[in-house]
Amino acid sequence: NQTLIMIDGIRLNNSTFRYGPNQYLNTININSIERIEVMRGSGSVQYGSDALGGTVHFISKSPTISTNEEALKFGVNAKYLSDNMEKSGFMDFDYSSSRIGLVGLISYKNFGDVVAGCDLGKQIPSSYKEYAANLKSKFKVSDSYLLTLSYEYLKQSDVDRYDQVTQRGYQYYKFDPQVRQLAYLCNNIHTKSNMFSDISFTVSWQQSDETRKMKKEISTTNTIENDKVNVFGMNLETISQFTNIWKASTGVELYYDYVNSSKEIQDISSGNITYERGLYADGSTALNFSIYSLHNIYFGKTDLNFGLRYNTNSIDIEDGTFGDVKISPMAFTGHVSAQYHLTNFLRIIGRVNTAYRTPNINDLSSFGSFDYGIEVPNEDLDPERSINFEAGIKAKSNSVTGSLFVYRNNLVNLIDRVRTTYNGDSTYNGENVYTKVNVGEAYIQGIEGDILYQLSKTFSIYSNLNYTYGQNVSKNEPMRRIPPLFGNLSLNYNKFPLKLSLEFLFAAEQDLLSSGDIDDHRIPDGGTPGWKVLNFYSSYKINPFMLSVGFLNVFDEAYRIHGSGISGIGRSIFIAVNYWFE
Repeated sequence: NQTLIMIDGIRLNNSTFRYGPNQYLNTININSIERIEVMRGSGSVQYGSDALGGTVHFISKSPTISTNEEALKFGVNAKYLSDNMEKSGFMDFDYSSSRIGLVGLISYKNFGDVVAGCDLGKQIPSSYKEYAANLKSKFKVSDSYLLTLSYEYLKQSDVDRYDQVTQRGYQYYKFDPQVRQLAYLCNNIHTKSNMFSDISFTVSWQQSDETRKMKKEISTTNTIENDKVNVFGMNLETISQFTNIWKASTGVELYYDYVNSSKEIQDISSGNITYERGLYADGSTALNFSIYSLHNIYFGKTDLNFGLRYNTNSIDIEDGTFGDVKISPMAFTGHVSAQYHLTNFLRIIGRVNTAYRTPNINDLSSFGSFDYGIEVPNEDLDPERSINFEAGIKAKSNSVTGSLFVYRNNLVNLIDRVRTTYNGDSTYNGENVYTKVNVGEAYIQGIEGDILYQLSKTFSIYSNLNYTYGQNVSKNEPMRRIPPLFGNLSLNYNKFPLKLSLEFLFAAEQDLLSSGDIDDHRIPDGGTPGWKVLNFYSSYKINPFMLSVGFLNVFDEAYRIHGSGISGIGRSIFIAVNYWFE
């Protein structure tokens, strides 16, 4: 919830987003994605609340409006991963004409239990199934008016929480089902006015429907929790070309969240069902309104960017158990950045951004189990705020593309969990009790770089390296879930119809742990060990077929991403076949 996720310009983050390792990204069907844009550092001026650490923007595949005759493409894809870890397939189509464009996709994925490296073996239970469908259409109403309609549906069933079953005494703990839907209508109008050269107006509806089913080994009851969040959105943006060197983007955004939350306790012996307060207070609402203006000025060898956003939130929680909560925080955020072209090959860049995150309904209203304890609400929370400084260089030539950045993100009013009591007791149902508070000041700083070197027309080398250090100044301890030094190195061969890639991934040990990390059952005692993994990928294309083969974790390394509740895939092979016809 401190990194903002967007889909086609629409917020995926809603008012119940939780901390850290979570399942939200996994509700985006990667087969429907055309590209992913990552904004380093704070992004609140451009995108609003939650972008403390950055923004990840998923752009879905779009249809084309053809100037030629009608065209229809149809494709099928199937993939198998050894040990029945994956059996998946999808069908998609792309239709284009002079007025209408359509793209669609239907997919099915069956993931078996993950088989880890070395002698760890099969991690039971860690399987689930997924169904997804996407449809996106564009209508050329006139030469200056383009209408886009899009709908996404994804459902996952029997999503097992391996860490909860193996480490926290649950007989079962699963998301079943988990559903995400998104529908939006976007109007794009191009005018001859410099003041409003392009106008975009989008209305959207998104629903997150999450059901959790759980039972402790020693319990005589089953528990079913459901949280359903409906989000209605509206975005209006205009592009202004004031002069040949001055361009601006100005917009208004409005999002309204409505949360339904429930909990059922079923007695196994009698079958009696008791209804209790859900994870959140049922009927909670959140309103998010903002207005912003971003400017780009280009003169000589210098590009100057600056902007300002005003944001106000209104959260209304009617809670008969813990008391009502009504808060209306507001924030101004700004940014300025400059880019200087030293040569046609080299640029230097500097940025300063401010950002914020409004405490959401999850922060203010959550009562129930989380990854390593029980959480009780705290209505007395202020927005998290940050100021981020970045400096770096970017290089690009015919043979070399790369960047190197250093940064520091200073945070105040950071929200974190601390031990507390409930009804005078520090434990509840045998688990430690926590609540969220503003713990004060913290900072994150680091360095990251990447380089792509084209050795020849067919061979290239790519590498990146990231180092991050975080310190909670107020608590005098490391920040939570700070990743270790990590990176990759790959050698690539590309000469039609053959592609080959040898990829080396690594992460150093992470033993700088916060008190929350130490309490987290997903992080081993003393920290997460370092690891290294070698993967090999290949593909061969003979139109209309393409065959892909991968050899994963060649040396069968046992490894785990820091903070994850499950170890990575061991030595395995996948094969995928794709067929397109027109």
